[in-house]
Amino acid sequence: MFNEPVFSKSKFDSRYERVWEAMGQAGLDAIITYNPGNQFWLTGYMGSLSAKRFPEFSHHALFPKVVIARGHDPIIVGFVMPQETYENETYIQDMRCVKPALEENRPKAIKDVIKGLKLTKGNIGIDLGAYGGIVVPEYENLKKELPHMEVTDCAEMMYRLRMVKSETEVSYLRIAVEIQNNAFRKFVQRIGCGISETELMFTLMQCQAEAGATEVGIAMPWTHPGYTFFRAQYPDRLMEPGDFQWVDGGSLYRGYCSDYDIIIAYGEPSAKQLKAFDDMGRIYREALEFWKPGRKINEISKDVRKIVKAHKQIDPLDGQFTGHNLGYEMVERPWFGVGAPDDLILQKNMVVAPEWFIKTPFGPILFEENFLVTDDGLERLTDFPSKLQVIPD
Repeated sequence: MFNEPVFSKSKFDSRYERVWEAMGQAGLDAIITYNPGNQFWLTGYMGSLSAKRFPEFSHHALFPKVVIARGHDPIIVGFVMPQETYENETYIQDMRCVKPALEENRPKAIKDVIKGLKLTKGNIGIDLGAYGGIVVPEYENLKKELPHMEVTDCAEMMYRLRMVKSETEVSYLRIAVEIQNNAFRKFVQRIGCGISETELMFTLMQCQAEAGATEVGIAMPWTHPGYTFFRAQYPDRLMEPGDFQWVDGGSLYRGYCSDYDIIIAYGEPSAKQLKAFDDMGRIYREALEFWKPGRKINEISKDVRKIVKAHKQIDPLDGQFTGHNLGYEMVERPWFGVGAPDDLILQKNMVVAPEWFIKTPFGPILFEENFLVTDDGLERLTDFPSKLQVIPD
């Protein structure tokens, strides 16, 4: 099962037809993708399953760059060392693999590809606006090698192609969420007062592995007192009665990510802790009523903002971030908010993670669950109990 491409060739072929159509609408003669999520979607290449832990090297050096011209199958331009892996994990027949220096030699190989496609002039799309994309020296070298080509950012075109999931993608995301459901069930049974934040992190990762994860996921606990958003997990921060904790977890299955949170009280929860959790949950449930297919994302986000304010609560971002898509990237585009493009619509078969900050006495906290967009609304994939988790002291 795993010693083969993640999807059938016919599924990739149907994606290429959609890409060619989108390229025609955008006036693009070819595209070159540097973002790992785009590369995965176009080829199925996964690489080493811990690669996301050193993306600054692996995404740049080891992941293949993908060139597609209208009406032509993709061509990989990659690094010579993983070439056999490219061959095992993708259906791509044409590969041009180079040796270092990659920032110089890849543009030369891409020039040869473009020349072979007989594109003497025209418009090339590069996913410039996508994270983990092309580095500046390579971009400058590429422009020198292709002086006759105009360059356009195709990042938005690519995320719009990817955001509505296929039946197989939905099935993988269902499994990824179920793995995280089971990981959290194991996790809350194993932790207790006296455990450190770093031990909590590794405990959740172990639970994800036991629950069936196929690669390293996300495990981020933050604890009050001492909580600030996105700080490091501390090996000397031991849990004790009275602590209030937000844990963000995401499991991966065959390249697809889940992502949701649980809230934990250590020892008997205080009235203030119970109120903070109840307020967040009540706002979340009310706001979810506005997440209907066919609605504009920015309008949904404005309704979320109204609900937060109606409850006299504060969102520090004031509706600029109300969630995100799920897929290869854990926080996958499109990102949702009141500033979303006016033509960005919530659509059936998107898998989404609605979330927004609420300012609490314990710091700004995200309440987050995972859903599949259906014909009528949202199907909740998260089935871990939506209640405050109380860990006895």
